[in-house]
Amino acid sequence: MWDIKCIAAAMCFATSNILFAVHTSRLLLRPNLTDDDEEEGTSSIELWKELNPTHIQGQWARMSEERPIMASASLLNVVAWFLMIGPLLQSAWVLSRGGRRLVGPHVLLAMLAVCGGLVELLARLFYVGMMNAAQWLARDFNLDDWGGNAEGIGWRVLEMIHVVTRGMLLWIDAFESLALFGIFALLFYSVTTETALVKRELARKRSTATENSIMKDVFETSSECEDPEESASTPPQAAFQAVPERSTPSSESTGIVKPSFTKRFVYFGLFVGNIALLDFFAEVFRFLNWRVFGRLTMFTNIIMGGLLFPIWLLCLAWQLPGATVRFETAEHGARILLEKRAK
Repeated sequence: MWDIKCIAAAMCFATSNILFAVHTSRLLLRPNLTDDDEEEGTSSIELWKELNPTHIQGQWARMSEERPIMASASLLNVVAWFLMIGPLLQSAWVLSRGGRRLVGPHVLLAMLAVCGGLVELLARLFYVGMMNAAQWLARDFNLDDWGGNAEGIGWRVLEMIHVVTRGMLLWIDAFESLALFGIFALLFYSVTTETALVKRELARKRSTATENSIMKDVFETSSECEDPEESASTPPQAAFQAVPERSTPSSESTGIVKPSFTKRFVYFGLFVGNIALLDFFAEVFRFLNWRVFGRLTMFTNIIMGGLLFPIWLLCLAWQLPGATVRFETAEHGARILLEKRAK
C-alpha cells in the first residue's frame, strides 16, 4: 500500500524543478545582443547593469515567450508543497506516538511543513500575479517615450521593479531550502532516538525474562534437595508455570512496536537535507558572486528537486502507511489492555 499524496507530491516536485531548469536554461542560452553590441564586445551582463533600454526590451520579449513554462512550474511547486504537508504531519504524529514522545521536535517538524507550504503558496501566487501584470505593461503600455524623452525610462523602471520582486522570491527560495533541511534533520533525530528506545525496551524485557527463568531454576533445584516433609510445605510446581521460559521477546508479546522508518530511509533523507543546506548557502551567497553561486544553485535545484527529493518522497509513500498501521494497532492494543485492567 502506497500513500497517494506522497506520490503526487513527488511527481509535482520533479516536474516543477525540471520546468524551472528548462526555463532558466532557455533564457541563458538564447543570446540577446545586437550586431553593434557584438562588435563592441559588450556582454549581456554589462548591458543589463547599465539598464540599456534595447537590451531590456529584448529580455522582456523573451520572458513573454517563456511565461507559460514559468507559471506552470510555480503552480506545480505550490501544489507539491501542499500535498507534502499532510504526510509530514502524519509522520510527526506517528513518530511522537500520538503526542507522547519528543513533543517539541515533532511540533517544530509540523510547523516547518505548514509554514513552508503557506509561505510557498503566498510567494508563488504573488510572483505569478506580479509577472502577469509586468508582462501586460511590457506588451501594451508605452515604455519608450515619456514626456518627450525617448530614452526608454519606462523599460528601466520596469526592470528595476522586476529585480526587486525577484529578490524577494530569492530569499523565499532560501527559506524553503532551510525548511527542508530542518525537516530532514528532525526526522533523522526522531527515528534514531526511536530505534535506541526500542532497543532499551527489548533489553529490559529480555533481562526480566532471564531473571524469571533463573528464579524458576533455583526453586526447582531447591525442591529436589529438600526432605519430603519440607517439600510438602513448599509451593506446588504449578505456581511457577506462569514464569516464562528463556527466550527473546517478540514485538507482539512485549507490546513494543518496531521503528517507524528504516535507517536507510532517514540516512538518505539526511543526505538530501545536506544538499538542501548547500542550496541555502548558494542562494545566500549569490550576492557575492552571482555567476558562480547562481550556477551552483541551478545545479543543486536540478539534483535535489528533480531527482533526490522525489525519490525520498516515494520512499516515504512506501513506508508511511505501514508505520501508521503499526502505530494504530499498538494504540488499539494498549487501549484494550487498559480497559481489561480497569475491569
